[in-house]
Amino acid sequence: MTAAARNRPGRDRSGAAARRRAALLALERPRTQAELRDLLGMSNSGVLHLLRRLERDGLARPAEKVGWTRIWEKVRQRG
Repeated sequence: MTAAARNRPGRDRSGAAARRRAALLALERPRTQAELRDLLGMSNSGVLHLLRRLERDGLARPAEKVGWTRIWEKVRQRG
């Protein structure tokens, strides 16, 4: 995405930031994608996209897999 596209008038990123903060708060304990979906009021694909972005940024990770279900957890920051 270009700088011009990111700074386009009317482009509101506050909703994405709020979802990110809410997801990190919810991940204070390990949760499944379905639990996060219900807590955040998002679609399955939206939650998965959010979790993958959090994983990419080093903030969350899949902790374990039970059957087809992944359990996600917040990455604890060192320091």
